[in-house]
Amino acid sequence: MNVTIDLKAFFFILVMIALIVLIIFAIMLVKKLMVTLEHTNKVLEDVEVVSKIAAARSQDVDNIISNVSGTVADISDAVKGNQGTVQAISSIVKSAASIKGMMSKDKDEK
Repeated sequence: MNVTIDLKAFFFILVMIALIVLIIFAIMLVKKLMVTLEHTNKVLEDVEVVSKIAAARSQDVDNIISNVSGTVADISDAVKGNQGTVQAISSIVKSAASIKGMMSKDKDEK
C-alpha cells in the first residue's frame, strides 16, 4: 500500500498542528495572567492602605516637630532673658507636656 502526499498538503497539516498548539499555549498563558492580575490587585490595595497610614503618621510627626521647635524657641528666648519668669515657666511646662504627649502616643501605637 502506497500513500502519496504532496508537499503542499504536508506543510498545510504541519501549520494547522502548530496553530492548534499555539492556541492552547495562548489559552494557558491568559489563564496564568488572570491569576497574576488578581494577586497584583490585592497587593495594590494593601499598598494603598499602607500609604494612607504613612501619610497620616507623617502629618502627626510634622505637627509634633512644629510644636517642639516652637517650644525650644520659647525656651531659648527665656534663657536669653527675652521673656518674663512666668512665660519661661509656661514654656518649660509646654515642652514637658509635648514630650509627654509624644511618649504616650508612641506607647499607644505599640
